[in-house]
Amino acid sequence: MKIFKGYFIFLWGLVFTLIFLPIKALAFCPMCVVATGAFLGIFRWLGVDDTIIGLWLGGFILSASMVFNNLLIKKGKRIRFQLFLILLVFFGLTMLFLYQFGGLSPYNKIFGIDKIVFGIILGSLLLLLASYLDKFLRKQNEGKIFISHQKMIIAISLLIIFSLGLYFVL
Repeated sequence: MKIFKGYFIFLWGLVFTLIFLPIKALAFCPMCVVATGAFLGIFRWLGVDDTIIGLWLGGFILSASMVFNNLLIKKGKRIRFQLFLILLVFFGLTMLFLYQFGGLSPYNKIFGIDKIVFGIILGSLLLLLASYLDKFLRKQNEGKIFISHQKMIIAISLLIIFSLGLYFVL
């Protein structure tokens, strides 16, 4: 009951913060970050392979790191290798959470790595690729986007394509 009370207080604090504090636009939309985290739980419940879950979790970790990094920059806080350090902390906390609650298994491996960890690495790399692909496309179009929400469409498209590929291969 004590843990439930702690979660209850945390959730009300989060709701209060989201309602009463203004939020500025960031590189990756915070609402998308929260939605991705919620869908990960649903995927696991539906029995989706851990590599695909890890793929989306990797995208979630990187986008959450970028959102937090941009928030710190807007507040005037900047240190050397800040994004890398934030990503390392988010990745470490995710691994700790997965280990603590049995998300990692010694029998659930691909290429000698846990399937979720493999997917997290691949998903993070895909999101980085999406960012570079967006910059490349903007450069080709004289600094302008081709379509509205181009960066988000590229990122989600890459994750969906690789999810489908992994679904049929695994």
